[in-house]
Amino acid sequence: MRHGVFLKLFLNNFLVMLVILALVGTFTYYRLDANYQRQTRQDQQRLARISAEHFHELWPLEPAKVDAICKKLLHDPASRLTVIAADGTVLGDSRDAPRNLSNHKTDDRPEILAALDGQEGWHERISETWQIPYRYVAVPLTREGAVVGAVRVAMPVKAIAEGESLLFSAVFGSALAVAAAAVGLALLTSWLWYAPLRRVTETAKKLASGDLSRATTRSDGQLADLTDALNGMRDNIGKYLARIAAQHQDFQTVLAAMQEGVIATDADGTVVLTNSAAADMLRLDPHKATSQPLSTLLPMQNLLELLAFHERARTATTPIRTQLELHTPTGLRTIEVHGIKVTPGESDIVCLLVLRDVTDTAAMNAMKAQFVANASHELRTPVATLRAAVDSLGEADSDDERQKLASILDRHIARLEDMTNDLLDLHRVESARFAVQWQDIPVNEFAEWLQGQFAWQAQEKGVTMTVSTSTSAPALATSTAFIQTIRSDRKLLEMIARNLVDNALKFTAAGGHVECTIDVNDSRACLRVRDTGCGIAPADQPRVFDRFFQGDASRTGDGRSRGTGLGLAIVKHATERLAAAVTLHSEVGKGTTVTVTLPQETNDAGRSHGT
Repeated sequence: MRHGVFLKLFLNNFLVMLVILALVGTFTYYRLDANYQRQTRQDQQRLARISAEHFHELWPLEPAKVDAICKKLLHDPASRLTVIAADGTVLGDSRDAPRNLSNHKTDDRPEILAALDGQEGWHERISETWQIPYRYVAVPLTREGAVVGAVRVAMPVKAIAEGESLLFSAVFGSALAVAAAAVGLALLTSWLWYAPLRRVTETAKKLASGDLSRATTRSDGQLADLTDALNGMRDNIGKYLARIAAQHQDFQTVLAAMQEGVIATDADGTVVLTNSAAADMLRLDPHKATSQPLSTLLPMQNLLELLAFHERARTATTPIRTQLELHTPTGLRTIEVHGIKVTPGESDIVCLLVLRDVTDTAAMNAMKAQFVANASHELRTPVATLRAAVDSLGEADSDDERQKLASILDRHIARLEDMTNDLLDLHRVESARFAVQWQDIPVNEFAEWLQGQFAWQAQEKGVTMTVSTSTSAPALATSTAFIQTIRSDRKLLEMIARNLVDNALKFTAAGGHVECTIDVNDSRACLRVRDTGCGIAPADQPRVFDRFFQGDASRTGDGRSRGTGLGLAIVKHATERLAAAVTLHSEVGKGTTVTVTLPQETNDAGRSHGT
């Protein structure tokens, strides 16, 4: 009984294996044969194309040279290489003399006609010269866009059939060897086959494929130990996979949060990973960037410089960097690119590009350079004048000349003092070291300071100056204890007012009027300075807040009114520190109005009352 079960099991296993071997062998043979046919044809086509390219580089050639090259290029006695002129004349042949061959531009040679027509052609037939079956492949030979001939490679069908026979013998022999092995395998499998081992085997396969279900067995001894070992492996793999998943998630989170753009490529220049910052900088589609060649992802305006840098980074022995001007959705940006060649390892990454947007830094450096140049230019004139006046003092012959030189010295020293003070003020409002000191400034107190600060200057120039306040207080304002305040930094606010009023007085002629208005409510405080001076030309208005920019001093009728060109620049930066806004409206000959609007916290009783 035991032998009958074993025999049945063996016969069943053996028959199944034979059927499988027959099916697999048949399928394998036909697939290999198809691949062999396709490969031989591709090799034949490739040989024809390479030969045509070779003749293309040397063309035109004399027929004798063409024939010599044909015999030199192809030494295989079974195959033939033939070059045919556009009129069908054979110029060269690797196996025969061209004079022995007839004109090939005939209907029974369709491959030649196709090649002379600019297309690739092939055909199988019996050779007219050798009277054996050949497979012909012909490609056009071109020169300057015109077909000047055809290059044909012929391969005997017998040689192809011999290869097929060899392939069949190899497959058949392998099948016999596998069948013999299958007999032994069927015997062994039938002898040792039992359910517990099969269950353990299936569990191991599931574990290898990622299924972490636990193995169970009702057996004892070594089989139970094997099951326990599989379960222990399963637990360890589960922990490792969870840890890897957590690390991968952390890596993706950090990569996505980085402001620097990151692009990693493999040896073929294909993008392995990228982050959203790089996609934004280079106008890439982050969903399509991975697994695509870098050269196909970049917009044309960004392509050449970045690809050239990428090629240098892939071969550089040390990290390299450069700055590129790249077109981005926000305009032309300055991008600093670091390139690092990655040491080969388990990872596919061989090159890492890190991109950092330094547009603001570059603009700041350019602004500093421009500032130094402008400051040097502005300082040169008064210093040169002072030097000339000092040199002339010793040569002055009269008190009037000395008085005139002293006046020049006084005026230009005052200008240097003003410029020094303005430069210090500009540094103060731009520097982050000087923190904004927020406080509540009583409106009336600030108005009195403004009136007293400039009353003498307005009187000296013959200009009428008025300071008025307008408040929109809450209901609590009916109390006599209520004091309306401005929430701001006193020094910065005074600096803004001083520069605005000083400019207004400076460019308003005698008999004119300067009006300062302070308007405060719960949401904002508004400081408005209006004058009846010369006004600012429309072309100059966009630039009045730039450092050292000055309009034509002749507009004022008083060349001594020329300022330092820093006042409105100080106003601009001071308002930015206070999160305020500044606007300017001016008409030539009618005057200028500058308005500074400061956002306010709610002026509740907690900070708006005093005694």
